[in-house]
Amino acid sequence: MSEYYIPVPLEQAIKEYTDQELIEVISGTEFRLKKNKYSVNEAALALYDTAKTEWFVRHNNKPCPRIISPIEFIFEGEIYAQEF
Repeated sequence: MSEYYIPVPLEQAIKEYTDQELIEVISGTEFRLKKNKYSVNEAALALYDTAKTEWFVRHNNKPCPRIISPIEFIFEGEIYAQEF
């Protein structure tokens, strides 16, 4: 039996996100915008804007915490580090 998904507006769907999911969307998009703005398409920007709006509705202009992307943890020195 196949499942059917009924599309819902983005504003309605984002209300079901947890705070952690909102932070992940916002942080991930901000990192991609900082690294290469051309890697973010219009759909990602719409999700980002809606997530930011929902964050401000829930937390009254409190700044959103930033999650450091795993890519940012890689330092060139660690990649080529020698084991002793």
